[in-house]
Amino acid sequence: MSTVPKFKLKDSKPDSDFVQWNESMSHKQDIDLYYEGSHPLIRWVEKLRLKIIIDLIKEHSEKNNLSNPVIVEAGCGTGHVLQSIAENIKTDNLIGIDPLEWWLDKARKRLGDKAKLIKGFAEDIPFEDKSVHFAICTEVIEHVIDPTVVLKELKRIIKDDGLIVVSIPNEKLINRLKDVIDFFKIYQKLFSNIPKHNDDEWHIHSFDLNLFKKYIPDGLKIQSVIPLPSFILPLRYVITLV
Repeated sequence: MSTVPKFKLKDSKPDSDFVQWNESMSHKQDIDLYYEGSHPLIRWVEKLRLKIIIDLIKEHSEKNNLSNPVIVEAGCGTGHVLQSIAENIKTDNLIGIDPLEWWLDKARKRLGDKAKLIKGFAEDIPFEDKSVHFAICTEVIEHVIDPTVVLKELKRIIKDDGLIVVSIPNEKLINRLKDVIDFFKIYQKLFSNIPKHNDDEWHIHSFDLNLFKKYIPDGLKIQSVIPLPSFILPLRYVITLV
């Protein structure tokens, strides 16, 4: 049974209890170590996720003749996704938003002047309606109180010719695989820096694709679903919405 506390939004934003809890969890689980020091299999899957996000941005930009696109990442963490975008996409309008100041400090060191970084919540993005070409929210909505509120906000800011890119962990499959590995007493050797069940730690929602679909608000529809690393073993889903 999940031990994650139950939280509620206050005026569409997380209250102080959630902010404090989220801060404590961010120190407990080192996102840089996850990207750079995890098991090679995990690092390979995450690099594949970044590549697919880049490819989706390039393909949509070419299809819609978008130049110098406005790209916003809601929940940018310490800047790994933004760094990959900056290295592969030509734009002067790369923006990251995150509620954790100490993560933003790390992102600033990583990115320099390649991106503008703003402290804020995915539930309340400081952009005008229909002002963004790409809204990226990757491995984030499992951490938020109400995913529908976040998806509505991404929908609000996206232009008519824009694209929303979301990724989620396939938590139910991941937990089953972790249980199998743990049964053979080798989990700690392989994944020493990753909890056995993230939905007992920092993930408020235990997603699979069907659960994600239930949170999609009216006016948004799924354009594509890409399973990672494959259809046979979908540990992650990268989802585009329009």
